[in-house]
Amino acid sequence: MLSNSKLAELLALFHDLGKTNPNFQKKLKPQKLNNSYSNHAYLSAYLFFSTILSCPANKAAIVRYLEGWHFDQNLALAIVVALAKHHGDLPDFTPENLGITDDNYVLSKREIDALFNFLRTSPDLPIKEVLKNYLDLDVKPINESKDNSKCQDTFKDNLMFFGSKLSSPLDFFLELQYAFACLLLADKSDAANISETLKESNTFLESFAEIFKIRLSEYLSCLNQDSEINKLRTSIRQEAIKGLNEGLNKEKRVFELTAPTGSGKTLMMLSLASEIIKTTGPKRIIYSLPFLSITEQVEAEVLKIYKGYEEYIQRIDSKSENRRFSELQNELDADASEEKIKEASILELKEKSFSYPLIITTFVRLFETFLGNENAELLKLPNFSNTVFLIDEIQALPPRLYGFFVAYLDRFCSKFNSFAIISTATQPNYKIPSNAKDALHFFKDYVEPWSLLKTKYFNSPLFNRYELRIQKAPVSLEQVKESILKCNSSVLVILNTIDDTKDLYKLLRGAIPKDEVLLLNTHFTPRHRKLKIFIAKRRLRQGKRIILVSTQLIEAGVDIDFPVVFRDFSTVANIVQSAGRCNRNGKKSRGVVHVFLLQKNGKNRCELIYRDDPDLLRFTKQSFCKDLYEEQELLSVQKKFFDKINTQLCFARHVQHSPNITFNFIEDIKNCMFQKLGKFQIVNKQSFGDEIQLYIPKNNLDDNFERLLELRDDLLNLISNKEDNAVLIAKKKAIDLHLKQMADNIIQIRVLQNQLPPFLGSANPYGNIYKLAPDLYSFDTGVELDNTVNII
Repeated sequence: MLSNSKLAELLALFHDLGKTNPNFQKKLKPQKLNNSYSNHAYLSAYLFFSTILSCPANKAAIVRYLEGWHFDQNLALAIVVALAKHHGDLPDFTPENLGITDDNYVLSKREIDALFNFLRTSPDLPIKEVLKNYLDLDVKPINESKDNSKCQDTFKDNLMFFGSKLSSPLDFFLELQYAFACLLLADKSDAANISETLKESNTFLESFAEIFKIRLSEYLSCLNQDSEINKLRTSIRQEAIKGLNEGLNKEKRVFELTAPTGSGKTLMMLSLASEIIKTTGPKRIIYSLPFLSITEQVEAEVLKIYKGYEEYIQRIDSKSENRRFSELQNELDADASEEKIKEASILELKEKSFSYPLIITTFVRLFETFLGNENAELLKLPNFSNTVFLIDEIQALPPRLYGFFVAYLDRFCSKFNSFAIISTATQPNYKIPSNAKDALHFFKDYVEPWSLLKTKYFNSPLFNRYELRIQKAPVSLEQVKESILKCNSSVLVILNTIDDTKDLYKLLRGAIPKDEVLLLNTHFTPRHRKLKIFIAKRRLRQGKRIILVSTQLIEAGVDIDFPVVFRDFSTVANIVQSAGRCNRNGKKSRGVVHVFLLQKNGKNRCELIYRDDPDLLRFTKQSFCKDLYEEQELLSVQKKFFDKINTQLCFARHVQHSPNITFNFIEDIKNCMFQKLGKFQIVNKQSFGDEIQLYIPKNNLDDNFERLLELRDDLLNLISNKEDNAVLIAKKKAIDLHLKQMADNIIQIRVLQNQLPPFLGSANPYGNIYKLAPDLYSFDTGVELDNTVNII
């Protein structure tokens, strides 16, 4: 097993017993059976269940094997479910207050009936010897216990979960989810005959641990230390490392790093990870960020530091490419040898399971795995143990969940030998509110993250780079335009909706030369977004005027420096992030950030974005007590804002659209509602419009979309011809790779309900991806459609 979890080891043992089904063994041979019962998952579950009921000594032996687990009805149910469902997803357990019905039963009654039919006619299964050797269990022969009507009736109709009886529901949830994930990973690696390869990843980890600190130290020593800002960054980094070591000496595992924008957090976080590894031994590093654009930037910086050691590092997100697989795909097209197919399978599983020493990924991949229930999602979880999590820009999480996720992470790290650095330029409040009695009991051992830095660096003159002016009277777009034109410098304008950016862009285009204004929003392809930011930076370097009109996509992680920023009213966190693009490098004596309240048709535009959470706007208005601030004064404003979130909003509650779910995370975890929790999405999709993706062809010769359809048809042909699973995996990976190569030209939009537009360049979609007709897109204005929902 790829785990040190005794529960996972027990699951693996009984899982293997299910494979004693002779029909399962025949299924693995070329001459496959068609109708015989060959399922091993439900058989494994029932063998465990009948084993503990067949003899009191068996239960005692299992308790001894589990070393400290309290064995009761809840744990028995958990083991049964994990075994039965290991080829699917973890389901919701049946809450005790609802009672059992056919609709909410935790197992499939159809599968149980098929199992019992098989047992009535099956020969004895050779399980007694295996269990005697491993667990010293006195198992009755299968032909004596298989017709036990009480056992079968209970298995089929009376498996009930009593969450109220758990002494530590969070530990129960974490241990079961983790053990289930370990079983999944071990089963998949065994099936692909690559278990040894994944075990070798530990050696890979140790090799990288030796390289990691040396290369980072060499890189840091080459940085220019002549400038005042770099001297200050070094001082901040050294103090953070000192604070880390103090925390490690006190056996802390989760650390909080609040540092000003521009203080060099990427290098600081890598340095902190290096220090943890030096003190506690080799660890995987998972560097997680909220947005794809930032993962690309961090990857570029990390690869610059570790040039020549790229094999240890993998960015994993919806647009990332695996360097080796790109090469291998070309080789497979020429020669689909067994050796190459196996290598493709290894690369596929390594990426799905995060089996690299240094992973750069998104919040979606990280936090949705923590609460995940799906088979494919949970393959990553075993490699979350023995890990250093570097979590940057944590304020991008849903505000009601700051404290919940940090407390959850704290317990996970304690149980699975991991550490976490939580970084932000703002300062969320991670306390559990005193009035949240259930939460205080649920996270009974939680203490707030260990702080690595004092706030004195926010008072440095080098980080007092702008003043923020708040205009409380509402203004129109025409008035915003006039204010911008009065500035004699370059200007960054950040508005809340795509519609507003397009309207302001049209107003400005009518008043100034075309090359002095750029439009940026999510109706442009990622390729064109990068190019627009490049053009803006180049004009800024050249001292040429540029007005960049953008949505909030430019707020976090974009290293761009404007002397003047205009920002439509938003939350404190968003306003501070926007202000971080003003005089970022401190080259001007003082930048200016204008915050205004944009109105259209008598309505505040910010209220459209925050219509589901108006409290955040109310807290922001209450936190800004005056009309003029210096940058260094904003820390107290942020503290007031985040304290209001902490004390006045319901802790660990979240309302989600599409699918429409209301989460009470503490109650849902207590009741082991795995399927419900697995539907949680970090990015809360809008509740209006149908979401589709559009591929924007580069030119009239671009046939990438047609090639994608060909690859899909190839896969369908392979499936119909019942090709080997490894061949199917390689073809699926080829499609995935092709999609990632297309990703820089794919955008996501919303269209009005039931009005799929007749604008397609191809009538044949790939899933939810459509090809856009070329004349409906331009570099200047992006997608131009009449029936899109242009909100963000």
